[in-house]
Amino acid sequence: MSTWKGQHIIFWHLLILWLVLVPDAKACQICLPLPKKTLADQLLESDAVVLAREDPNRPFHYAAVEILKGNPDSTPIDTFLNSHARRLLAIHPDWTMVLARDPRDGAWATLGIADGDYELMVRRILGFANSWRPLETNNKERLAFFSKLLGHPDSRLHELAYLEIGRASYAAIRKISSVVPIETVRAILDDPRYLEWRSLAILMLGHSNTPADRARVIKTFANKQRFASTLNLAAWATAYIEIAGTAGLERIKQSYLARKERSREELAQIVQALSVHGAENNKKRKQIASGYRSLLEVHPDMASSVVRDLIAWGRWDFANQLGKISEAMGSSDPLGAYFIEFYLNKAASNRETSSNND
Repeated sequence: MSTWKGQHIIFWHLLILWLVLVPDAKACQICLPLPKKTLADQLLESDAVVLAREDPNRPFHYAAVEILKGNPDSTPIDTFLNSHARRLLAIHPDWTMVLARDPRDGAWATLGIADGDYELMVRRILGFANSWRPLETNNKERLAFFSKLLGHPDSRLHELAYLEIGRASYAAIRKISSVVPIETVRAILDDPRYLEWRSLAILMLGHSNTPADRARVIKTFANKQRFASTLNLAAWATAYIEIAGTAGLERIKQSYLARKERSREELAQIVQALSVHGAENNKKRKQIASGYRSLLEVHPDMASSVVRDLIAWGRWDFANQLGKISEAMGSSDPLGAYFIEFYLNKAASNRETSSNND
């Protein structure tokens, strides 16, 4: 195999890997640290779901008392009933355990104690089995259903709703923000239990019309800049842009993108925020692209972080700048170099097509 052909194959393998690993463009990149698969996904992808209690003939094992989905056979359920769940079921004779069977290997998984609202939620999710799909992020009916569970007294339902909404697109989060009580958003943001999950609440806070909430976003983002903090920086920057608009984009350009002393970690999160806004709002792309150009002037090593946006937005006017960066990169970042090369080839192709059409 020739060297060129081998490199070409490697390039396409890397490109496919990049497209697979990079978050779905329809999903909000800011919230992706949240788990991707939810309880609803597990219920939907299972081939059988039952409510179960302890098997009277086999202590510490389950026996189905009601079938909610599928047609499980009479084979005994081998899933172990731990001591904690056993005590709860013994104390509450009207409670059951939700079990779901994996169609791939037939193994049963415990999905939680069904105690009133939780059982009702499981039944309602299964009722949507014909219209919902596992891991989907843009089902309006599904998002509307879970938005009503945010702030639910049962923390399991609240957290499920948070995870479902957290992987939606920023456009969907914007709409949900208009119907979720702002008091619920503040409670999530101020609850220490959700320290690592605050991104969604921060994004929703950015859509509040209350002066105190808007002032909180502006002040917090100013502190992020001052102390070079990276904790939830992408979310605070996204909320700040929502409030400050074009003036906010210019401030970010001057305070981050054009500053040589900013760390790569800070810049990566700022680019995330800019990318989310650029994906949702065509009118902001010109100003964001201008910021990217400043970023590449002082941080050429960030090229691979912005090139996907440039490709998605059809901004082929960065070819000269990226061409120089590509030459200087050499073999220091082979993956980044391949992505930039893809951009340069697309840019050249578009120039050629434009020239032929003139």
